[in-house]
Amino acid sequence: MCCNYKLRLIKLTTKDSQISLFFKSYAIKASSFFIFVSLLAGIPSQAHAGLLDSIKSVFGSDAKAADVNPSDNFGSDDFSNNLQKMDLVSSSSTDPDVINVNDCTSVEMDDGALSPSTCDMGSGLENSSNGEMRVYEVQTGDTLSEIAMQFDVSMNTIKWENNLTSNTLKVGQKLNILPTTGVKHIVKKGDTLEKIAAKYDADVEDIKVFNGLTGNSSLKLGDILYVPNGIIKPVVVAEKPSSTKRPVVVDTSTPVVLGYYMKPTTGPITSPYGSRHRAFHYGVDIGASRGTPVVAAADGVVVETLDSCKEGRSSCGGRYGNYIVIAHNNGTTTRYAHLSKVVIGVGEEVSQGERIGATGNTGHSTGPHLHFQIEKSNGKTIRPVF
Repeated sequence: MCCNYKLRLIKLTTKDSQISLFFKSYAIKASSFFIFVSLLAGIPSQAHAGLLDSIKSVFGSDAKAADVNPSDNFGSDDFSNNLQKMDLVSSSSTDPDVINVNDCTSVEMDDGALSPSTCDMGSGLENSSNGEMRVYEVQTGDTLSEIAMQFDVSMNTIKWENNLTSNTLKVGQKLNILPTTGVKHIVKKGDTLEKIAAKYDADVEDIKVFNGLTGNSSLKLGDILYVPNGIIKPVVVAEKPSSTKRPVVVDTSTPVVLGYYMKPTTGPITSPYGSRHRAFHYGVDIGASRGTPVVAAADGVVVETLDSCKEGRSSCGGRYGNYIVIAHNNGTTTRYAHLSKVVIGVGEEVSQGERIGATGNTGHSTGPHLHFQIEKSNGKTIRPVF
């Protein structure tokens, strides 16, 4: 009996000690919690996240950030700031035409100018080709220009490949669409990259990069090459000589004077002009925060604008988003794309350096920037030099 009593006493003492330690442990946690809460109001908002992590470490991993309510003692301004840092569009969106966009905003000043904010710079993803030729069946209401914009190639590219002599199309007609503005070439005996480039007024390096070639040794008879920016040279027609007239040469190509264009906005080049493997970038992307002013690169007349695109709709404007096209006296046109704002209308004359819009993130774009490209009358684009 004596021994049994002592044994029960020892067990009770041990149990009481465990209970005491149990309550002591949670008393310490509870005290720590109230200390954190009392200090929270006096600590800058940037430290809130760190404190929440500390609280989670005290109470265990079951404490979730989702339990925090905007009505708690964090302040409505801090909660709003956290919302502004979130993507505007969830990546789980079921809309295939919606892409994530950066939340970069600008403030319009009294004089109408836009004050740019600091945000990530982006580049464009205008070309959606996989590097292969596609076949398109003409639908009711289609025009050649609309189809060209849809596939981001020139009208001449479609006409040359399909042997079209006019812009007229028929419903049900099937068109071969090349993966880039340019021409298709089937390698023949004696062909070299230099000869092919010369034939189509193209660049050897562009052909190599686009087609993944290492040199002339990569050419095989019957291979199909796509020649980026290549053109079918126009037939040279000479009038018969006379005593009063000199021979006249008809040529649709347009000479481009170096220095004719100025840089249309400020910022670094985030994506240069030229060929990529199975793709081609027809202009340069200039990284600039949303709202940075865009000016006309040269004197000209506005021939086309689009200002209805909203951010997040990647295919709007043929993936260029809001854009402006200006025709110049030397026969070229310039395109300004992914704009957040257009402040000029079709038919208006503009002077070099005149403000025409503001940079943005509309269309198929990874962030705020300006896509700028120069196009000749035959559809061939040229490398901008500022």
